[in-house]
Amino acid sequence: MSALTRRNGALKLAAWGLLAVAAGVLVAWLNTEWGRLPVGAGVIAVALPGAFALVGGLELLTGHPFLSLAARWDDLAGWQRGVIGVLVAVVAFGVAGGALVLFG
Repeated sequence: MSALTRRNGALKLAAWGLLAVAAGVLVAWLNTEWGRLPVGAGVIAVALPGAFALVGGLELLTGHPFLSLAARWDDLAGWQRGVIGVLVAVVAFGVAGGALVLFG
């Protein structure tokens, strides 16, 4: 089960990731050729396939289907979800800040 889930996760990551990159290139091209697009259109076009790609990446890393991980998350106590959520947010902001320092 784990190997099959990891393979399916890798396929989701590759397929949806390529679609997200293609959508990003299309949005960038449309912005340069046709002028400025509405903000929501470009964000949704890239974020939606990107979210599905992240689901595939999570399945690839953990070896568990996304719905079973969601059930495990729901089984945690409220304070545990709060602590883990805050830690994830702090790490995400730290990574984003580090990326801005390095590449900005």
